[in-house]
Amino acid sequence: MELLARLFAPEQKPVSSKVVRNTLFSALQNLLVFPIPFLLIPFILGRVGISEYGSYAVFMTILGFTSLTDLGMFGTLTKHVAEYYAKGDFAALKRLLDTGLMFYLLISILLTGSLWVFAGRLLPILFRNVATPFTELRTLWLIMILTMGTNFLTAPFSSVVLGLQRMDLSSVLGFVGVVSNALFTVVFLVLGWQLRGLIYANLAGAIVSLALLMGSAHKLLPQVSVNPLHFDREEMKEIFSFSWRLYSTQIGSVVQSQIEKVYLAWLVGVTPVGWYNIANSAGMRARRLPELLLSPLLAAASELDAKGHGEKLQELYYRAHKYMAVFSVPMVVLASLLCRPFVNLWLGTHLSVVAVPLALLVLTNIVVVTTGPGVYVSVGQGELAPAVNSAVSSTVLNLAMSFFLIRHYGFAGAVMGTLVSACVGTTLFMYLFHRYSGYPYKRLFTESYLKPMSASLAGAGTCLLISSRRTLGWGGLMLEVVVFGVVYLLALVITRFFDKFDLNQAARLLPVLGPAVRRVSGE
Repeated sequence: MELLARLFAPEQKPVSSKVVRNTLFSALQNLLVFPIPFLLIPFILGRVGISEYGSYAVFMTILGFTSLTDLGMFGTLTKHVAEYYAKGDFAALKRLLDTGLMFYLLISILLTGSLWVFAGRLLPILFRNVATPFTELRTLWLIMILTMGTNFLTAPFSSVVLGLQRMDLSSVLGFVGVVSNALFTVVFLVLGWQLRGLIYANLAGAIVSLALLMGSAHKLLPQVSVNPLHFDREEMKEIFSFSWRLYSTQIGSVVQSQIEKVYLAWLVGVTPVGWYNIANSAGMRARRLPELLLSPLLAAASELDAKGHGEKLQELYYRAHKYMAVFSVPMVVLASLLCRPFVNLWLGTHLSVVAVPLALLVLTNIVVVTTGPGVYVSVGQGELAPAVNSAVSSTVLNLAMSFFLIRHYGFAGAVMGTLVSACVGTTLFMYLFHRYSGYPYKRLFTESYLKPMSASLAGAGTCLLISSRRTLGWGGLMLEVVVFGVVYLLALVITRFFDKFDLNQAARLLPVLGPAVRRVSGE
């Protein structure tokens, strides 16, 4: 009980300490859950086959698209929770959360009802030439709808945890959610529930996550009792005026990750959807670590802007890019280097068709996530124009280009469509953000990306010199990863990529590193 009391106790820490702590926990969570999907996908394929896995991917794609009805409310709630808590305005916090919960309840009822009413028209379009009976598909559709409704209700409670910059707590909850989902999946498939087991596992995991987030929000804000019946119409108008602008950036993210699977199901069939989902799931996992490192930024940027700390906000932007580059750049290089032997060992040579798409989708996801620091900083300042304009442009391009490419080139067209639109959208955002903020481009490249790129190429070159691509097994693959990592880290240390601030933060978090840090920094 004492441990729980300390975990949920109010904090009075500087923003820099919160960001470092939150980044550390986010990275730790990702490292712990990173292997789970790579172990789970071969198990699922062995139990249900690529065709049913493709059908499952279609269900999950529709589930992903329903997040578009959020209308940008989650980011808006997180931003305002951070601001109100920083000012100690608990009355405004209660009004905000009451209104936010009512919004999600209304959207959930409207969307679940609409999806059920139109199930008869949507199912034949999305599931062409599948062996699953229509009655079974309709039952699975209902389970998916219930999962979607449950996911919606987690949003206001999750915004409390993130708005209070408690990524340590959200990382623990996220880990429990991923593990519980995986366990449900294994148990249901072992019981022989096939496709239904996969869909049921998502519903069970969503219920676990909702219960944990509700309890955590209550513990973090015991002075705020949330009741959707006490929602405020004026508050709804105020937060909606902000959220609809933020919404366009969310549209771009969802379209980029889901539209290819819808086009493939409609124009080609469910099997290529399964291929794309396997490749993209690896891309999303590669994206997850740098993305988690960025998760604390919105609340931190909102707090710094509310306190008028413009210089600290600029420093936050560049340090976010710097730490993200440490992980994202080597992931792209490693994926390009090892994609084919990895897929052959992981899934077998019969699925080698996903090897090159896997590397390209890792690149796509990393390109997209590089906009994160700028998006969070500008949203924290209440300036949405750079994110909105670039998101709208890349979304329109993605919708048109992917349809054309998939219609003419199938699976390969899906990969190229999402990569090109992601590169265009990211380039446009960087231009618009730096023009608006006045932050120098040169510092971004020289301070954040130049040395990680050089160190990654050094690691890749070393791996190519010491091994043969044709005879690579799991042991050889792991050895290459270790060699790459050692060369990469040594190159970063030799080129003094980490400055005194970085080293001091590392020593504070891991006291055992203190002597080494003092030796390197010359103290």
